[in-house]
Amino acid sequence: MRMTTRRLFGAAALLALSTAGLLGGTASATSDTLDPGDDRAVVAEGNVDVGQPGNACDVVGLPGEEMTLQTGFTVEGTDITITAHPEGYVLTGVVVKGGNAYNVYASEDLGELAWEDLHPPINSSGGPAGISHWFVCAEKDETVTTTTTAPETTTDEVVPTTTDEPAPTTTTTTTDSVAVTPTTTSAPAAVAGASNEGDLANTGYDGGWMLIAGLGLVAAGAAFVASPKLRTLLRR
Repeated sequence: MRMTTRRLFGAAALLALSTAGLLGGTASATSDTLDPGDDRAVVAEGNVDVGQPGNACDVVGLPGEEMTLQTGFTVEGTDITITAHPEGYVLTGVVVKGGNAYNVYASEDLGELAWEDLHPPINSSGGPAGISHWFVCAEKDETVTTTTTAPETTTDEVVPTTTDEPAPTTTTTTTDSVAVTPTTTSAPAAVAGASNEGDLANTGYDGGWMLIAGLGLVAAGAAFVASPKLRTLLRR
């Protein structure tokens, strides 16, 4: 009876050890089969994604905030290429999920952009698994400073306009009174004894001799002008 009990305990212990060894070997084999397929990546089993409770970047060990890119990348099959940082941020890493595991790419292992050929871990077919989802981790770029300048407000000064009213014009009409002096025309007094038949009045002056003397002078001048011999004689 004692021998039977000992044999049962021994068999149970052996079975327990065998089971533990089998489980350990299975776990070791499962861990050994995870292959990132990229020396720049670290593989992890399970699932992680944005939108889950907590920060997915903290779960995978990357600094920064979880986010999905809208621009600055291309996807071809199972390969992702990232060419630009999000505006105002610096990328700290990328997580690519496929199959039952995901690859974690840290920025220090990727170097400068562009980051090419990022993919999920290798599956049982020997190639990268199909992309289930992927996201990035990023921190705010402290080297970018934004300066907000308030717009200048200008107030137009209103200059009052004055309208000069024309000064009233006063028209003064001056009427000078010119005294009109009446002119008196005196008719010459009639000479007593004069004839009214149109003859000149008799003044008592006789000028006949002066007329005769004048005619003589005119005749002498005409003769002088007309006679060259006379002029020559007078010159001698």
